[in-house]
Parts: sequence; structure tokens; C-alpha cells
Amino acid sequence: MRKLLVLVVLVLAGCTSAPEAEPPPPTIDFLIAGKKTTAKPFLYCDVKVENCKRDNTAMLKLPVPPGTPVKVTVPKDVSDTPWSVVIQYRTAAGEQRAPVTVATFAPGKETSFEALPPGAGDQLQTVEVKQAGGVLVEGEAGPEAVTRTAWSLQVTG
Repeated sequence: MRKLLVLVVLVLAGCTSAPEAEPPPPTIDFLIAGKKTTAKPFLYCDVKVENCKRDNTAMLKLPVPPGTPVKVTVPKDVSDTPWSVVIQYRTAAGEQRAPVTVATFAPGKETSFEALPPGAGDQLQTVEVKQAGGVLVEGEAGPEAVTRTAWSLQVTG
């Protein structure tokens, strides 16, 4: 009888324990001319990309002088998944370029990347980091991962 009572208490204790709290969304760092700024995601979804939260106020707005690289550093929980860096820039002649993926990393390979526009005098407009979720869609070149989490730096001035 005593063993049964202990077993019932243990089972009930397991049933009534508080659910594990969801961890906060990961943050990343942008380093510009030696100054580090930490960013929250403006888009954050579960792994299946079913439950998403959007916060456009999390998009950073910072000055980046022409020709200055932006170093992106991600934490382990991002680098352990596929992630990529997308830039948009204006050429020295003033032509606005469409967003382009400049780096894509396999899980566990890299934790940082230095983004720079391709030509002398070109000006970064946006640097975005995108973490892949556990969902694939059919793209032009085959299956593509759906973005789970995204961080954005929008260049001002």
C-alpha cells in the first residue's frame, strides 16, 4: 500500500507541475565601426512556422557610412540551424538594388558574417538575418526553407 501511495504522489506531482516556460526569442548583434548593437527579432515563429509574432518596432535604424561593413553575430541556437544574410543596397550611381542573399550557412558552421555592398561607394540600405524554420516550400530552384525568425537593420542617413 505504501508503494502505491508513493507512486500516486509521484504521478500527481508530474501532472501538476507547471508547464515549461517558452524561452525568449533569440537576439543577434550588429557591429558597425566598432559599436555593437543587440537586436530583437521583428518576426518570430515556432519551428513549424505556425505561430508567429511580428514586431516592426524591433527593426533597428542606424547610420552606416558608405563602404562600412556590418558584422552580424548570431547565438548558438541560431547557428545550430540554417541561417542567411540578405542585403539591399544603393549603388554609387544612386541605383537602388533589390534584396540579395549574400550568405547562407548550414547548421553548426558559422556564428558571424561581415556584410558589405559589392562596389566601391555603394551604400547598404538594409541588412537582414533570417533563421530557417522546419518547413519547406517549392521555390524556383527547388525546395526552400521558410523563414522562422528575422532581424533587420535599416540604414539611416
